[in-house]
Amino acid sequence: MSSTNDAKVVLALNYSVPCWFAVYTKARHEKKVKVLLDEKQIENYLPLIKEYHRWTDRKQQVEVPLIRGYIFVRIAAKNAVYVLEVPGAVRFLKFKSELAPIPDFQIEALKRVIECGVDFRARKYLKTGQLVKVEDGPLKGIIGKIQRIENESRFVITLDAPQAAYEVQVDPKYLRPYKMRDKHIVKVSLPLGL
Repeated sequence: MSSTNDAKVVLALNYSVPCWFAVYTKARHEKKVKVLLDEKQIENYLPLIKEYHRWTDRKQQVEVPLIRGYIFVRIAAKNAVYVLEVPGAVRFLKFKSELAPIPDFQIEALKRVIECGVDFRARKYLKTGQLVKVEDGPLKGIIGKIQRIENESRFVITLDAPQAAYEVQVDPKYLRPYKMRDKHIVKVSLPLGL
């Protein structure tokens, strides 16, 4: 164990040494979980960014989690149960059934980027061939497959209809990865003659 990498692995596996971990939360419970963790005096970090949200009567800037559904906690792995006692905390991110520690430098880099106010966008991991659902806009609710990515603002998805396939350009901000939960896919019906 003379190499630096070996020492880091041992440190990560030591259940008594505090490390950063990602905790999956219930949908839209990230801020509530943060408040409850603060009350329990458990060190945590919830990266928030400002976005403009539009309602029918107004447009307002709101703070939203950068990584939806997750909050970071710094604890010794042996104390993980105390985090999971918090209402809204669901489970830890794991790798091969072990808690997956996050290096301190990654959390520090994330904190610095957000504190500096640098304009950045989280990227969705969308790739050609992936099944996606349109979450907003005129095609809301449609499920299709990414056929090609023309540039950052133009994705082409295919829509299967009986005995035909159609391509449509969609802004990627409206696309979300979609996993089939049933054996049946909702097919898009398009009127004949298009």
